[in-house]
Amino acid sequence: MSAQPSEVRRPAREWKAPLELVKRKGRRLAKRERGTRSLPLIIVATICVGAVIFGVLLEQVVLAQSAFKLSQINEQLEAAETKHEELLLNAARLEAPGRIETYARERLGMIDPAHVEYIVADVPRRSGRRFASTTKLPATGQAAAQGLEENAP
Repeated sequence: MSAQPSEVRRPAREWKAPLELVKRKGRRLAKRERGTRSLPLIIVATICVGAVIFGVLLEQVVLAQSAFKLSQINEQLEAAETKHEELLLNAARLEAPGRIETYARERLGMIDPAHVEYIVADVPRRSGRRFASTTKLPATGQAAAQGLEENAP
């Protein structure tokens, strides 16, 4: 065999396609159709509308819960006011002088005294008129009745 190749290769003919240099106006590699340019705007608008609707619904739920709590609190307030009125009525019954007198007679065994004596203290008046008055005040009770009898003409 010989060292020479059987066929000599010739350099292939270079194929030259008609290529042109195209300058891009933007950084995008491919031009989009007119309908696809507004797609991101539509998506953002849909998300915003959905968020607004969700916010309004959430606000309505919070308002409904607050109204429910308010009605429960009003019911509790009415019950407390009713109980307070009952307790005031019970306290008024317990403080009635007739009930106290009956209780003192029946349960405690108290009786009316035969006669009532009033003790009047003889308090010397000070020379300064700071605390004592110069007018004579009427006594109360039995002493006042006796004083009226003594002063009667």
